[in-house]
Amino acid sequence: MAEVELYDRLASVTIDTLQLTEHDVTFSIEKTLEPEPNQCEVAVYNLNEDHRANLEELEPKATDKRGIPVRIEAGYRDGTSLIWLGDLRNVDTLRDGADWVTVLRSGDGEKSYKGGAVNVSYGPKTPIDTALRAMVRELGIGEGNVGKVVAGLKASGAGSLFADGAVISGPVARRLNDFAESADLEWSIQDGTLQFIDRGKTLDGQAVHLSDSSGMIGSPTVDNEGVLKVRMLMIPDVRPGTLLVVDADRIKGNYRVEKARWIGSNFGGEWYIDVEAERF
Repeated sequence: MAEVELYDRLASVTIDTLQLTEHDVTFSIEKTLEPEPNQCEVAVYNLNEDHRANLEELEPKATDKRGIPVRIEAGYRDGTSLIWLGDLRNVDTLRDGADWVTVLRSGDGEKSYKGGAVNVSYGPKTPIDTALRAMVRELGIGEGNVGKVVAGLKASGAGSLFADGAVISGPVARRLNDFAESADLEWSIQDGTLQFIDRGKTLDGQAVHLSDSSGMIGSPTVDNEGVLKVRMLMIPDVRPGTLLVVDADRIKGNYRVEKARWIGSNFGGEWYIDVEAERF
């Protein structure tokens, strides 16, 4: 992970085509390794009347074919990163004393997860990536690491999952569950793209090293079930499945991030990630 100066916090919120960089914002984002959509709530303070009206008009309808994107980038002056990309669910505006507060709730790939369906059939020896990419297209999200996963399955001899042909029909999420179970994978939607991990393994790529000198806040704990809980500054490269290398006074070792919650206020005291991780 590249060195980042962890001060001078910055946040940018974009809803559809409206980008907000100068407003006070707070957000709470929760992500897990489960297939169910991750969740986000962001509050924007004192938008002008036109912007408030425009956002309320954006609130999605059941007949909408596409999700309305909500994007949050956050970090510090010397480095921000994408921490959220999801589908707008609803918009509420309320008065809080002298302030107008616009609250937006969204889910990661939520519209596609709930409504996506597939109905295709393939003959014998259909390449595994053909069927898998058909499911991803029906979800309407990015392919993520599908290419790398398919290459790994073929290299291991598991690329013949559809060797006898297949009929893939029904909710896409359920069919992806079936595929992941047969291929010994875990799947989830992370920031609008599909993420696969070998079951019980970590994401490919560089580990996040965490210590008192690299963003850790306070002292981590490990409960009776071996779950590590640790708070850190809002550093980049953290997501469910990340390998976390912990170097604290009493706790050292490798852990896999199972759940992460981003809590931020660009005008208050909160600006951190709470992580739950299991020994790896």
